[in-house]
Amino acid sequence: MSDLQQGILVVDDQKVVRHTLFLCLQNLGFTNVYQAENGREAKKLLNTHSIQCVFCDLNMPIEDGFEVLKFLDAQAYQGAIVLMSGEEEEVLASTANLARLYQLNIIECVAKPLSFATVKRLLTASERVLDMEAHHAPHALPPLTAKLLKGYIDKGGLRAFFQPQISLSSGRLKGFEVLARLFKPDESMVFPDLFIPTAEKHIESITDLTKRVIECAYQDINQYGQDIATLSFAFNISAKVLEAPNFPQWLQATTAKYQLRPEQIICELTETAFTTDQATIDTQMLRLKMMKFKLSIDDFGTGYSSIAQLHSIPFDELKVDKRFVLDCLSNTKSAAVVEQSIQLAKAIGVNVVAEGIETQAVCDFVKALGCDIGQGYLYAKPEPLNVFDWRTASIQRGNRE
Repeated sequence: MSDLQQGILVVDDQKVVRHTLFLCLQNLGFTNVYQAENGREAKKLLNTHSIQCVFCDLNMPIEDGFEVLKFLDAQAYQGAIVLMSGEEEEVLASTANLARLYQLNIIECVAKPLSFATVKRLLTASERVLDMEAHHAPHALPPLTAKLLKGYIDKGGLRAFFQPQISLSSGRLKGFEVLARLFKPDESMVFPDLFIPTAEKHIESITDLTKRVIECAYQDINQYGQDIATLSFAFNISAKVLEAPNFPQWLQATTAKYQLRPEQIICELTETAFTTDQATIDTQMLRLKMMKFKLSIDDFGTGYSSIAQLHSIPFDELKVDKRFVLDCLSNTKSAAVVEQSIQLAKAIGVNVVAEGIETQAVCDFVKALGCDIGQGYLYAKPEPLNVFDWRTASIQRGNRE
């Protein structure tokens, strides 16, 4: 928000709240401040003015704040959004989680009334977020078709990135999760939330992408020979890939081709994999297990059928979804999901991974609960394998920074 001439919109049905925010923003040097008392008025202003930041109440008559979020999402709004509410803390936390399901720059969901210091802090945070958006992604992204995706892949744009997984008891490297990254010929990145949904629309496309990223990773891993003999490598496998009849046999043959052991390979299956042809999915998972590959439930806690799967399929690992780990110290419900997931894993004798660990405090929390493995930005972001000096006890980056 370094440009003080950019418009700011305050949406609240209470005049005193709007006026107080207006004065705060004026005192901070912002001159183009617009006001709306409900969602309907807000949408009109958003259609006629250049608005870079929206302060929006949630509980309003005529059209509430959720209608505004729906409108902004449909418009692919690129500005910053601060949500305001007079509700109790538990409702506020749940509202913040719901709001983040939209593809929007939600800065925070804060309790009313807002102080001058809070407004200043939120504007600083919004400036940082918008600067990152401007640096990393264009404002108008063309649709990514299956044909265009295949073109990028055929030109060598698909690469394997690796994110470390750390043993919380020893602090040593346990292995890596392998993540697909896609680059255009000009080396600009196509973000996963753009190309993965495109690929998953077609079984041939997502199967081809999965097989190619596995081969890319195996080629990288193979360069290190016996140095990686004790490390594990986890790959995301979707339901559509499991529906491909010969995928287990292909994975077995490819793993042998690169002289890796099946015991080193973890197939991470998201909970969404348990919503299609369950008999086929279960059969394929059992085939993989009998071939000595390890099985992991990814994003645990975000679906409804995985507890039954833990009972019927011999999984080796459970991954607690990062949305619960990220705010487990500030959200009692997230903390409960994390704690109960870890207890369930321990009770049935499977390893548990907490993904999304970004602070030492969160690391200490999940470790105290008995979590086996940590993954997240506290240790490292996903990078090419040669970036890491993984021979040391703790992850250190190579010469690239």
